[in-house]
Amino acid sequence: MVRWLMTARASGRWGNTQENAIVMQALVSYYRKYEAQTPNFTATVRLGTEDLVRATFRGRSTEATTKDVPMAMLTKETAATRALTLRREGDGTLFYAARLTYAPDAAALTARDNGFRIERKYATVGDAAGTSFTAGDLVRVTLSFDLPKERRYVAVTDPIPAGFEPVESWFSTTAADVAKQTEEQDGTDTPSWEDVWKRGTFDRIERHDDRVLLFATRLADGHHEFSYVVRATTAGSFVVAPAQVEEMYAPEISGRTATATIEVKR
Repeated sequence: MVRWLMTARASGRWGNTQENAIVMQALVSYYRKYEAQTPNFTATVRLGTEDLVRATFRGRSTEATTKDVPMAMLTKETAATRALTLRREGDGTLFYAARLTYAPDAAALTARDNGFRIERKYATVGDAAGTSFTAGDLVRVTLSFDLPKERRYVAVTDPIPAGFEPVESWFSTTAADVAKQTEEQDGTDTPSWEDVWKRGTFDRIERHDDRVLLFATRLADGHHEFSYVVRATTAGSFVVAPAQVEEMYAPEISGRTATATIEVKR
């Protein structure tokens, strides 16, 4: 609950004066109960039978001790004999975090749902989704998200195929016309401010030459969609890396699409 309260802040504070006062009162109560003892302990992190880190903490401090472990060390023995364990000797609370960072050794990746179900499709205006386009086509990229529960501080990275270029601000009229035409054909409407307020939305968008980045402070559970427009420019066959989504402060809650192959014809 405390972790959620801290991540629910916007610009370092909560919604209003009353919320600030109540949350601070709750945090003080938590601190007095669970942080009553002044830290005075030695912490040990062990991988299997080998000590990775041993550090002593005395007094209150925000300093942390970190240790990077190469993947080769993690795979020397079977998982059963290489358990990661933590031990505290003394008084106080030991806070820790362990993160696994890796790159799959594979040319093509399958879709994955670790709390986010994400799909990506490409389609020219008025046509069904496909993977083959003609140079000069305006292509609408649609990202679909299905969430089993509310997510906060969501980050999305969608690589743009090498044969495409994003429709930038000077094409805003064209992009708006494409979006309007698609909405008329699909029978969809632009969501109202009330829908956005209730369900959340992507409140920051960054368009780069090779990727589109999306950020949302809050997304309610259920189905969400975001689309943008690119133009097919270069003929060829292009492998597109998966689109990825995660909670920025809980990266284990994530998802990705499968690797795709896009063809642009002359």
